[in-house]
Order: sequence, then C-alpha cells, then structure tokens
Amino acid sequence: MSVRGFFSKLGTALIAIGMLGGGALVAWNVWGQSRYGGECEHSLGCRSFYCIHHAAEGSAQIRTPHGRCTQSCDTDGDCGSGAVCAVLGDEAKDDLPPLGKPDRACLLAR
Repeated sequence: MSVRGFFSKLGTALIAIGMLGGGALVAWNVWGQSRYGGECEHSLGCRSFYCIHHAAEGSAQIRTPHGRCTQSCDTDGDCGSGAVCAVLGDEAKDDLPPLGKPDRACLLAR
C-alpha cells in the first residue's frame, strides 16, 4: 500500500467517524433531552438548556430535590398551567449555564 492510499483510507475513516458522531448528537438532541417541564439533572438534559432546581413558593424561591426544564418568559401566560414567570434570584441563576442566563424564567408554583 502506498502512502497516498493509506492517507486516502485514513481520510475516509475520519469522515465516516465524524458523520456518525454528528448523527449521534442529532439523535440525542431529538430523543435524549427533556422538553419544557420535564425532569433533569443538568442543563444539557433540556432542549432549552435551562435546568433549574428551584420552585416558586409565594414570593420566595425554594430549592427542590429534582430539577425541571424551564424556559425564559415575559408573562405567566408563557409558562402554562402550574408555573409562574419569576425574576430569578442569585441562587436560581446559579442553576443555569454561565452564559446567556435569562432574567426571568418559568418556575413551578407550589
């Protein structure tokens, strides 16, 4: 086998591995992540990339044992039933990824 043939096969193998890896990421994004309102442990587990471990209890934000996929919002109507649009406190913001944190997000109402 010549050097040229070796690099040709190596390039083909690397492209195939890249395509399989890309397909796996797409499949994980479509079927592996929770939708809004689903349980999560980390922000990568949510389609919105916002997993929050807090709920709204009156005007306070309490820590919950399980995370919940959330989304940014402007009004309570954006959140659906059982959730409220709340201005996030510092502890709740710490649940979210370091960049692109929303000021307001839907929190489960208790």
